Amino acid sequence: MQTHRQATAPLIEPPVATAADECRLLRIVARIEAPHVWDSTSARLLDCARRRWQGRADIADHPALRRWSQIQDSQQRPEQPCLRTLFAAFAAGSLVGGDPCADLAAAIMLLSSCPAEAVQQADPNSECRTVRFSVYAYREDDLPLAEDLITATVHACGTVLARRCTIMRPPARSTAPSPSVDYPAPNLLVLGSLGSTAAR
Repeated sequence: MQTHRQATAPLIEPPVATAADECRLLRIVARIEAPHVWDSTSARLLDCARRRWQGRADIADHPALRRWSQIQDSQQRPEQPCLRTLFAAFAAGSLVGGDPCADLAAAIMLLSSCPAEAVQQADPNSECRTVRFSVYAYREDDLPLAEDLITATVHACGTVLARRCTIMRPPARSTAPSPSVDYPAPNLLVLGSLGSTAAR
């Protein structure tokens, strides 16, 4: 006599194949209330980031740099900001500081290896600066460190106004152009861009 046993589901479900391809986009909007503190803190963070990589001959072998270079070479989004361009500028000694938005974005990229940009927003109703941060990260990237660098800097000289983290799935491969990910975010109090000042 044959008995039929009902197949049991595995205790551990296999991972979703697309999970590793999901890129997180963290956006933070901050009001800078003490510009002199903002300027000096951004410069100090960039100096710290420079010291981390100073004199190292293995920059080209950095896993995050290699991974993000492959992402850009395959034309997946995001395409900007570019880790490869920033690290190449650092290696060539041509990474120039002086702009707090560009300095902080460069420091985040050098310390956390997450592509990042900081864009100053026009705010006609306030004498304070409003800055929008965008950070991109896959599972292997250190997004918590990038966020800590931003929030610690902002808390020293201003206030975080909004924070949002979304998942960006890779576009389907087709001949149609991929949509831009750097869209304005009115729900994050973005008042109008003055243009990106992130280090490229």
